[in-house]
Amino acid sequence: MCFIIGQLISAGVLEGLVTLNSEWSYKIPYALQWVWPSFLIPLMFFAPESPWHLVRKGKLEEAEKSLRRLQSKKANIDPKLTLATIVHTNKLEEELSVGTSYFDCFRGFELRRTEIACMVFIGQITCGICFAYNQTYFFQQVGLTSEQTYKLALGGTALALVGTFVNWFAIAPYFGRRTTYVWGLGAMTVILFIIGILNVWTSNNRVGLAQALLTLVWTFIFQLSVGQLGWALPAEIGSTRLRQKTVCLARGANYLVGFLGTLEPYMINPTKWNLKGYTGFVWGGTALLTFVWAYFRLPETKGRAFNEIDILFAKNVPARKFATYNVDAYDMLQNAELAAEIAHHTHHNRGHQDGKAEQHFVESVSQ
Repeated sequence: MCFIIGQLISAGVLEGLVTLNSEWSYKIPYALQWVWPSFLIPLMFFAPESPWHLVRKGKLEEAEKSLRRLQSKKANIDPKLTLATIVHTNKLEEELSVGTSYFDCFRGFELRRTEIACMVFIGQITCGICFAYNQTYFFQQVGLTSEQTYKLALGGTALALVGTFVNWFAIAPYFGRRTTYVWGLGAMTVILFIIGILNVWTSNNRVGLAQALLTLVWTFIFQLSVGQLGWALPAEIGSTRLRQKTVCLARGANYLVGFLGTLEPYMINPTKWNLKGYTGFVWGGTALLTFVWAYFRLPETKGRAFNEIDILFAKNVPARKFATYNVDAYDMLQNAELAAEIAHHTHHNRGHQDGKAEQHFVESVSQ
């Protein structure tokens, strides 16, 4: 939502200055960017520390204080119970040999979690965002005036904000992450191919307008699905001990693949490749590949606690069975056996010698 509000302000400023024929038409937008750090940076010093981080550092009292700041008093949630769940999850991950370094993100079953986190973030690029979400230049190439272009861009950003709210109240409470991501990606793929097909008749101005409107529909669907879940899923998929590093790797992967966006102006520029609407076929192809990956590899995390997700990954449960697989995160004997098995296979049992693994796990959870 905050990203889109920023984009909405940006689109409004540009639309208002597009007819200004002086150097201020570009100086004002650049200058306004310096407004945000002036009040955002001071606010950072008042942000509460992550209770998960404090638990890993053994600062339980501070973790409880942080939870009281983060949880609404009207929610009727006992911070001590939340803290107990965090402690249990952290101990479980320690038993499952989950480390805290970047190297651990690529070891054992964490490698699969890192792959998923990176791919769902990369999906924000490969689904066609460089083409369909940044529509201004494309609108001009299909024959729209500068005024029409910026007004449509402003309307598209407003539509994206509406899509965000629709997701909050009509999608997220009733549909799973996997379902929303996969079928949203599928719908965007179809739209991109339709834009490419319509390019055959771009001599007709109405067809160009239809292509422009389809990019707005794409924007709406993007914010219903991949636009939001591309941010949320990496934080849910990674283990709590590696969450920060998993999100950093996923965002880094997004930036690396984002370099593909530098090719977009060449694709539609009439003096370069001049693909115009045929660019829809290029991004439709990458979106289709991402759809296939998501269908087979993206698990369902809706309604799962972090300790349950840990066990599902440790057991190597197939992605399409995540939603229905029965798991008891508090079955201490089963978890101890799983921890011992992982330690045996990875030769990295962190001092838990053979028969001591189960006993130590039961004692740690009891504490």
